[in-house]
Amino acid sequence: MVVACPGCGRTTSTLFQQLAKDVQSHLRAQMPVWRRQYPGAEEMSVAVMGCVVNGPGESKQANIGISLPGTGESPSAPVFVDGEKVATLKGDDIAVQFMGIVDRYVKDRYGRNPQGE
Repeated sequence: MVVACPGCGRTTSTLFQQLAKDVQSHLRAQMPVWRRQYPGAEEMSVAVMGCVVNGPGESKQANIGISLPGTGESPSAPVFVDGEKVATLKGDDIAVQFMGIVDRYVKDRYGRNPQGE
C-alpha cells in the first residue's frame, strides 16, 4: 500500500506525485514475486509525502516513508524505515535511490526463513 499526500500550497512541483506513481507501479510489478519469495511483504506500507511539515510524521507511521521538499524547503528528502530516519536523499535520482531502499527492506525484513535456516 502506498500512502501519498494530495499536495497543497507547500508543494510547487509534482515530484512527489510522480514518485508515488512510480513507487506504486514498482510495487505492483514486484509484488507477485515478493509474495512467493518474501511472505508478508504484501502487508508493507510505503508513504510518499510532499513536504517536511506533515511528511515525516506520516513517513514514520509507514514501514518505509519519504518526505520530499516542499516550497522553500532545502532540496533533500528524509527517508524513514520502521519509524527511524535512515537516510537523506538528494539529487536527480531520488526515485531510484528510494526504490532501492524499498527493495532492500523487503529482502531484509521479509526474506528471513521461518525455520531460522
